[in-house]
Amino acid sequence: MELVSGEQNFGSCQLGDRRLNRRALTIGQALSQKFGRALSTVFETAKELKRAYEFSPTPKAALKS
Repeated sequence: MELVSGEQNFGSCQLGDRRLNRRALTIGQALSQKFGRALSTVFETAKELKRAYEFSPTPKAALKS
């Protein structure tokens, strides 16, 4: 099985903001280099991990009162 690099997946993405484009590329590269590992081990700092989760389209959970 051949893995696709982050550059191939995210290198040409256009999110309308250069900063977001760079973040997508950085996240994609990290995930492709450490494929199959938990996100907490893919990203070296808490800040990087937080940014990756914030970038994710997964809706945030909210408690109903």
